[in-house]
Amino acid sequence: MNDPDNLDLLARLTAGADMQTTHRVPEHHVRALRLIDGPMGVTGGLLDERDVSLLAPCGTALAATFNRATVEAVGELLGEQAAARDVDVLLGPNLNLSRSPAGGRNFEHFGEDPYLAGVLGAAWITGVQSKGVAACAKHLVCNDTEKGRHGYDVQINEQTLHEVYLAPFAAAARAGVWAMMAAYNKVNGRHCAEHPGLLTRVLREQWDWDGVVMSDWFGTHSTTGSLTAGLDLEMPGPARHLGPAAAAAVRAGDVTASTVERAAERLALLSRRTAGRTAPTPPAAETRRVLHEAAADSFVLLKNDRAILPLAADTTVAVIGPHADQPAYQGGTFARIALGPEVRTPLAALRQALGPRVTAHEPGAPSESRVPSLLPLGPQAADSPGAPGFTVTYHRVDTDGAVSEPLATDTRATGILVWFTELPGIGALADLPPGSNGLVRVSCLLTPETDGTYDFHFAGTGDVRLLIDGQETGRGGSRALAADVMGALLHGDVTRVPVDLAAGRPVRIDFEMSFTGGGRAQGMQFGGGAVVPADLAERAVRAARAADTAIVFAGVSQDSSLESQDRNSLALPAAQTKLIEQVCAANPRTVVVVNAPFAADMPWADRAAAVLLIWFPGQEYGPALADVLTGVLEPGGRLPVTLARADTDHAVTSTTPSDDGRLTYTEGVLTGYRHFDALHTTPRFCFGHGLGYADVRWRAAHLHADPTGRYLALAGVTLESGAGRVGKEVVQVYAAPITDINTAEPGRPQQHLVGFAAVHVSPVSTELRVDIPLNLQDFSMWDTRAGSWQPRAGRWEIRLARSSRDIFQRFRVYIDRAGNLLTGPTG
Repeated sequence: MNDPDNLDLLARLTAGADMQTTHRVPEHHVRALRLIDGPMGVTGGLLDERDVSLLAPCGTALAATFNRATVEAVGELLGEQAAARDVDVLLGPNLNLSRSPAGGRNFEHFGEDPYLAGVLGAAWITGVQSKGVAACAKHLVCNDTEKGRHGYDVQINEQTLHEVYLAPFAAAARAGVWAMMAAYNKVNGRHCAEHPGLLTRVLREQWDWDGVVMSDWFGTHSTTGSLTAGLDLEMPGPARHLGPAAAAAVRAGDVTASTVERAAERLALLSRRTAGRTAPTPPAAETRRVLHEAAADSFVLLKNDRAILPLAADTTVAVIGPHADQPAYQGGTFARIALGPEVRTPLAALRQALGPRVTAHEPGAPSESRVPSLLPLGPQAADSPGAPGFTVTYHRVDTDGAVSEPLATDTRATGILVWFTELPGIGALADLPPGSNGLVRVSCLLTPETDGTYDFHFAGTGDVRLLIDGQETGRGGSRALAADVMGALLHGDVTRVPVDLAAGRPVRIDFEMSFTGGGRAQGMQFGGGAVVPADLAERAVRAARAADTAIVFAGVSQDSSLESQDRNSLALPAAQTKLIEQVCAANPRTVVVVNAPFAADMPWADRAAAVLLIWFPGQEYGPALADVLTGVLEPGGRLPVTLARADTDHAVTSTTPSDDGRLTYTEGVLTGYRHFDALHTTPRFCFGHGLGYADVRWRAAHLHADPTGRYLALAGVTLESGAGRVGKEVVQVYAAPITDINTAEPGRPQQHLVGFAAVHVSPVSTELRVDIPLNLQDFSMWDTRAGSWQPRAGRWEIRLARSSRDIFQRFRVYIDRAGNLLTGPTG
């Protein structure tokens, strides 16, 4: 490259322009690209309540559908909305795996199985990209838990890496994903963003993939290491290690010009691929239908004693639990979506569906939200009496402590405020003069309806204080952690201050946060509410006894699922667990609806008549659940994770790196249900389990050659539906190597998923043949010495199943070294 100006132009493409966009280089016909976070929806630039958007079911919920068509339809819907908002790249899907149920971001994952995650992740990608919007599969690779994610060093053998954790990304590459994101963490000693084994040898050479590899936000560490490893784009801007630094590295002889040219060419290709996106806006009713049906398709009916569900037409219902009117629709990451006012809670939807048959609603226990919202108390903006919400003013504080007049003013309707790189009026965080601070003041007028003690909660990345009618009442907050500011914003220490207030007497509430310059972001959270009455559970039990059926809504709050933080327990909040036990004892016809996106502990499950696991189900949760409980829709989900009887039964119980920062994947390929199979441990509910309402009978199973020669074989069953209702069945295929004491291989799975099909059956009695293609890849092993996949020659058992533990039929086959399948006798 002899033209220095051209080198600078091409190098400019390798770094973002700002938090969400790349540079435009018209000389090379490259547009500026807009990158927006997903994967549950299309977030906006503000990342707050003003960015109202569609909210889809979370990744684990979509995985529970076991339904390619459902997931692709959701992808199409998000692609349409992204295109309508002038978005070029949607940052999703998250193809990491739920290695441990404690992972804080598990709700974004497509479960614990690499095959399931790969197939359904590819369906999501296909849907999004059909609208001309790029999907960006993330986070390559082994960013499976959150604790210490910026620095932990995953120690993993090559076979496990390829067979388990790279497998979903390989499926994304085969599906033609246009972008991937390198993870924060290290793998075997190298940061993913500067790992040539991953970014070049695997992505480019083994997979022959031509898309853009970008860093996670603030996830680069070097210039030469990143470029030579194969990183194309550093995000966000302004540039730190790439961009001008890339051009300088070429001139210094540290990086070849062709390396920068290849990165720029891939950015140019992405610009061309997304140039033709279209933005037809589907009718609102159609978008709600897609999300409504997807939510219902994800709900897993774990048990249904005496067919208590669907509810009989004359059944009276007591609605119990805090999650009935304070549900968790999504997690608490920076990809959270602001919901529109039309979204209905489960309680509202049930009241609409059942009318007077809902005899009572009692919360029974506190919601245990980390910072409860003040909005239910009706705050009014301090500077705009009558306007709901909060007045937010921005100030500078000089070296002698003098606070400026407001430099900017907002009216907001949220208790979570986040600012990246700059604040209104104050300007860029990096530009605050030495010794001076910024200050944000949030103010409202509050008129309590009842006398009593009210708890006020607050947290922040600076020093926060609470003032009641101008008098300081409490202090708290914390300083942002330079290494992980997102984690500091989302799970810093929360201060709680009790304050006695009188009914009908207005008070002014001020939350003030002061902070120093520098850093990437600032944020604060605040909220409050009346102290919980002592007799909540007693009132709930009385209501449950008085109704035919009690429905208990239990679960976790959205801020229990965060970036940079894993769970220390799989239990639901203790007060809710006790409430479930009390209600089950009071009414044997108790249905428990669990609003949790992970493998939650359910020690009370045997005492409940029915249990429905609904994950983080998105904006249509309420109406979809009402339809499922009343039988309008089938609960279509199957478990994409294993629910254990004890936390210690899981393969991975600790996500804490060692003192030297290592996180060793000692379990190898025995993740999820494979671990339970290997130890012959019986889970509470196994992978793939889920019940429906329809009468679907399994008849003859079959296994035969594919007449087209495209697949290794076709396996399936014939289903017979009983008359009466539309239903769904999920046919699953597992492959099990047949070993004896002389051929058994320690550390290998006893079986693994190799195919599945979601089948909708007619209400008219009929037979339906289901064929599921099997691929040689899924009967192969990674050969570390050869650095490639090799067929695992030998005897296999192909299992047609309703779940990993409910096998309908077994076929014995032999696969030779050339990868040919020979059928044997049925067993």
